[in-house]
Amino acid sequence: MRLALAAFLAVLFPLGAEAQMRLNEMVPDPVGIDDNNEWIEVYNAGTAAVDVTGWAIEDAATINDATVRRRLPEDFDPAYGTSAILQAGDFRVVRGAGVAYLNNTGDTVYLNSNRTGNLAAVVHSTAYGAAMTGQSWANLPDGSQPPNFAWRTPTPGVSNCASDAVAPAAVNDLSASTGSYAGEVDLQWTAVGNDGQTGTALLHVVKYSTVPITAGNFDAAADAFNEPLPGTPGTVHSFTVFGLDPGQTYYFALKTLDCQNASALSTVPSAASGTVPLPFTDRTAGLHAYFGNLHSHTGYSDGLFTPAAAYQYARNSAPTPLDFLAVTDHNHAAGGFAMTPALYQQGLAQAAAANEDGQFVAIYGQEWGLASAGHVNIFEAPVLFGWEAGNFDIFVAQDDYAGLYTAILNNPSPWGPLAELCHPGAGNFSDLVFTSNGAAVLRGMALINGPATSTSTTESDVGNTNFDSQYQLAFRRGYFVGAFGDQDNHTANWGASTQSRTAVLAEALTKEFILTSIAARRTYATQDHNAAVAMKVDGWPMGSRFEALVGAGVNFDVSVSDPDGEATSQFELFRGVPGVSDPVVVATASNVSRFVYRDEENPAPGDGVQRVYFLRLTQADNQRLWTAPVEVTFSTTVDVAVLPGLPFGGRLLPAWPNPFNPATRLRFDLEGAGPRPVSLRIFDVRGRLVRRLLESPLAEGRHDVPWTGTDDRGAMVASGVYVVRLQAPGVDERGRLVLLR
Repeated sequence: MRLALAAFLAVLFPLGAEAQMRLNEMVPDPVGIDDNNEWIEVYNAGTAAVDVTGWAIEDAATINDATVRRRLPEDFDPAYGTSAILQAGDFRVVRGAGVAYLNNTGDTVYLNSNRTGNLAAVVHSTAYGAAMTGQSWANLPDGSQPPNFAWRTPTPGVSNCASDAVAPAAVNDLSASTGSYAGEVDLQWTAVGNDGQTGTALLHVVKYSTVPITAGNFDAAADAFNEPLPGTPGTVHSFTVFGLDPGQTYYFALKTLDCQNASALSTVPSAASGTVPLPFTDRTAGLHAYFGNLHSHTGYSDGLFTPAAAYQYARNSAPTPLDFLAVTDHNHAAGGFAMTPALYQQGLAQAAAANEDGQFVAIYGQEWGLASAGHVNIFEAPVLFGWEAGNFDIFVAQDDYAGLYTAILNNPSPWGPLAELCHPGAGNFSDLVFTSNGAAVLRGMALINGPATSTSTTESDVGNTNFDSQYQLAFRRGYFVGAFGDQDNHTANWGASTQSRTAVLAEALTKEFILTSIAARRTYATQDHNAAVAMKVDGWPMGSRFEALVGAGVNFDVSVSDPDGEATSQFELFRGVPGVSDPVVVATASNVSRFVYRDEENPAPGDGVQRVYFLRLTQADNQRLWTAPVEVTFSTTVDVAVLPGLPFGGRLLPAWPNPFNPATRLRFDLEGAGPRPVSLRIFDVRGRLVRRLLESPLAEGRHDVPWTGTDDRGAMVASGVYVVRLQAPGVDERGRLVLLR
């Protein structure tokens, strides 16, 4: 059997004509004069002609700047064709000195069907890490989706595949057996060659169905994802198909691909999928998605009206009312801004007055810094940080980010230090240099922002989303940050300019739970105003850091529910090494409602080996969502019989009664065998220690500790708001207490 691969892939992944246009190859770091010698190849992987007039190539730094981009067809290299009409199988090379350079350290590149920077018009994109000088980031086979990019020898304007007339042999020993856990089937086969049984083939394509698979229905069967790349002929491959209906019988088949040919159909075994539940505690139970905006302005800086007006509008007048709003006025007065320490305290007071637990959460804060160096949102800090003479409570020199992180840590909110990196640009925040205090206070980064000056009140604008490379860089630097989606309102349309939201996973809509969940990084950024992401990683929610057994794999179960019925067209799983490498895509799934996958990468044995993971989701209308990460530390000593995934954990439960007078009871759960050190302390709203209730080892189980409203000297404390903090291995949680004398 011989089949042109472009046509074969078009059958595997049927899309509209425009959607078959692909970024196919690019050279970010050429030999010789960098930037001027960069080029990007686009390819029509479909079967119909596409007119690319008015299209553009953009990267992470230019997608929101309509004046800087590579234009199609104006910037086509004439050596490889200049027509804006690309027939099926056509290539074009885009080149242009002085426009839209690609970053050598890593970037996201977009093929956009218009020149406005509108994300909804993105036809295709790819992200790469540190560039290899003189090498191209090339997809093989041409236009394959899911993509198979790697650093390869450049081949501008022609196929990335060498001419090949001989197809791989058919696999004749594919076998299937019931998997170990629910929805899994294990497959095994022996690799064939690139030409018959000679050479190494390029890809495996595995299909499954509830009816026997034939050559006639292979293309229509469901596609597995992240199949192992072929080894040399005779290599035995094992592969687990995930996400099947437990106990259902499925049929399986595969074809082996080289660059231009597909093998004949393999043998077609069948097996029932597993029924044994994964042995992980579900730690997402009781968490709900609440939608809000963590970046907006009022007349206290460079916006309109007052924080009180902003909260009222977001709660009652926005077309899709917010569950929470943070007003984050600029911290300075110079340059036409208005902030003073007195106004800052008024903002805090107005947030406290507007807050109504169970109905709406009002948050106040400050946006610190200048745009040239990067802005940091700081939530509910009791003081104003600044550098202008007479216009601060705590002095921090302009652009001193290390000093800022230390000041935030020393002057926390009642829910701990809470800071966000806003609309990050290349080089911002001292180029994201790592500090331990920064790691302690930074809870999130904006993946969506603005448009800041939008006047829409109908959610009709689209926020900027050019921050993927900075999100990846944060993990490479060693930070662990959640994903935020900001509107950055500067007009009287708080929460109404776009559908963009930060979603917070919390037990209830209270200020206590929303801010403690932000502190725990249980957030995701979404361009859809009500898409609810359910994500479990070994049973843990997004934002978690936990341990897993070396060699056991990491299990993902991710789904999206959208009340508007919008489907999810793609799941992309990113994996990186904290403090070492950018996360890159390691698994994808297209046109499925649920992503169930086990990452079976096996790090080098030994304690302390870490990986960070997050997902980027794309809906059918091209709206995107980014999850907070999880960080996994692989260990050879995890006692999975006691607690799969983590030796220690726990949760602080709501105090009762609360508000209270004269006493309340503080309850918490500890998980994992054996005693471990536990600290339970009370702080006032300015972060000053009031009472050490507990500093001793405790075993697993439910614990109940009373507090009678006294300090460490035994004196009665005044009425007011207090913070309880529980710390133990695997646990760092806070709760709010209200004492009414």
